Amino acid sequence: MADLVTHLATALLPGALVGRRIAAVALGTALPDLGARVAPMALEALQQRGLPVPDGLILAFGVLHEPLPLVLLCAVLAGAFAPGVRVPTLLGLWLGCGIHLALDVTQDHHGQGYFLLAPFHLGRYELGWIGSEATVDWAPGLAIATAAAWLARWAWLRKRG
Repeated sequence: MADLVTHLATALLPGALVGRRIAAVALGTALPDLGARVAPMALEALQQRGLPVPDGLILAFGVLHEPLPLVLLCAVLAGAFAPGVRVPTLLGLWLGCGIHLALDVTQDHHGQGYFLLAPFHLGRYELGWIGSEATVDWAPGLAIATAAAWLARWAWLRKRG
């Protein structure tokens, strides 16, 4: 949960200053973990309750944390929007996914890293600047700062009329 808060804050905190089309960017920052982590967790829960969910199906969702599948997923999602907002939505989703992956690659996963160039190259990449659990400590402060920024934006817009 802390990682999701951190990813959302990386879009929403600066988004309080910009305010335009930030919903697609925020969704994009959450999308890699929603697809690659949340869906498998739900399938594992079903598997633990005795439903015959193949392990391969659970593992297959991991590709939704890689750039190329995310590009395609964002295109599919943007296609569900009205024609006039599809391109801005697509760009926002791509930006959010890029922010998510950029933040993740700064973490140290003990050499596991991320397949940033799959399927063209199966090398794993990570910068190792912060521990993979470092965001747990940052999440409360980022959540408070994000809420304060949006409250200030709301008050400013309300005062402005």
